[in-house]
Amino acid sequence: MANYEECLEQRIERAYQASGNQIGWRLLYSPQTVLKGARVALIGLNPGGHFDDPEHARFAMSSGSAYINESWAGARPGTSPLQQQVCELFRLLDVPVVEVLAGNLVPFRSPNWPSLNNRKSALEFGYTIWREMLERAKPSVVVSMGKDANPLVRQLLDVVSVESHSVNWGPQRLHVGNWHGGKWLGLPHLSQYKIMRRPESRPALMWALERMDLYRASGK
Repeated sequence: MANYEECLEQRIERAYQASGNQIGWRLLYSPQTVLKGARVALIGLNPGGHFDDPEHARFAMSSGSAYINESWAGARPGTSPLQQQVCELFRLLDVPVVEVLAGNLVPFRSPNWPSLNNRKSALEFGYTIWREMLERAKPSVVVSMGKDANPLVRQLLDVVSVESHSVNWGPQRLHVGNWHGGKWLGLPHLSQYKIMRRPESRPALMWALERMDLYRASGK
């Protein structure tokens, strides 16, 4: 009898085949062990790009984290700006990168969100599998990033009591709220807004950690 992980992979493949998308899919940037328990989750929107890299795992990493072990855009493993920003985020949250339930809300790849085929049904599928995964892993902190992903993840979690703070970069803001499993943090997309080591954005990050009761964990 197939276990949950095997069944989930098969469900994603069937949904992908029915979705009308043609450049592959990707779910987790972490090993599948995080599905059994994770203190922190990071949920992105969907995998981007114009091709499915055969060297990148589809369902989950066999070991390690894609944010450390993979080469992105031709850079040495772990050195792309987004990888470095995300690793700094996890350092602030005081969680090893490999232990984060990190993945895509919608696993089907597209060059950008508007070009994804059948977005409504793809999003409904993403909500279904992520509600299951969150119930199994039970993270107390969920992070999302980007103007498209943040409202969708907020809806997924039924976030309430949202507060926000400027990151001192144009109109960009951090958002913190409560969901039934803990705290939600919505960030600007870290590929475009590299706020994690930016002195001008440091007060906003410390504000967020305090609101999430994680100030002590940050070691600051």
